[in-house]
This record gives sequence, C-alpha cells and structure tokens, in this order.
Amino acid sequence: MSRLREGVRRSVVLAGTLLRESSAGVVDALRDLSDPSGAAAAALERDLELARRHGRWLSEAERAELALLEQRRGQRRRLLLLVLVISALLPPLWLLVPIWIGLLCWPATTQRLLWLLLAAAIGFTLLLVALLVWLLLR
Repeated sequence: MSRLREGVRRSVVLAGTLLRESSAGVVDALRDLSDPSGAAAAALERDLELARRHGRWLSEAERAELALLEQRRGQRRRLLLLVLVISALLPPLWLLVPIWIGLLCWPATTQRLLWLLLAAAIGFTLLLVALLVWLLLR
C-alpha cells in the first residue's frame, strides 16, 4: 500500500510541476503577444530559425556562443574589407587584392589554398637548401 501511495504522490508532484511550467509558458506567451514593439516576436523568429538550422533548440550558452561567433565574424569581415580598400588604393599592394577578395568571398577555400601554397614554398626552400648544401659539400 505504501508503494502505491508513494507512486501516486510522485505522480501528483510531477503533474503539479508540469502544470506550473506550462502556465509559466502561457504567461510568457501572453506577455509577448501584448508587446507592441514586436521585439519579442523577432527574437522568437531568430530562435526558431536557429533551431531549424541546428536541428534542435539551443541553450542560452550555445546561443550566446553563436552570437559571439557572429560578432567576431563581422569584425573579421570589416577588417578584411578595410585591408582590401587599402590594398586597392596603394599600387604596391595590388598583388594582395585577389587574396583579400578570396578571403572575403570564400574564406575556407582560400585559407586551404594559402596553406597549400605556404607548404609548397617551404618544401621548395628546403629542397633548394638541400641542393645548395649538396653542391657545396661535393
């Protein structure tokens, strides 16, 4: 009998908790609907779009991390645009303009290409040094 009572008590407590949480959600929804500015609706739309993009609802920490990432991405983009304009205005830097355009339009691909070119340059330099050492020691 005591097990049955304990089970019923747990069920009642759980139902009360669910009822309290759902009523808090209803109160929040009513408050958002009565908001004439529409800022809350825009925030909900943003959250819904993030959830669709990631396949699940994001926690507050994940949303804050994504917002920080977007802010950093925007700062990097502004910096690249500034460097692009400076490079376009100064003739000695015109050779760098395709790199800045690539980093603005296709950042991942351009970074891979630059790493590949850097590795090739290092390999070529090492090959030349080895050839020079071989010629000097011969």
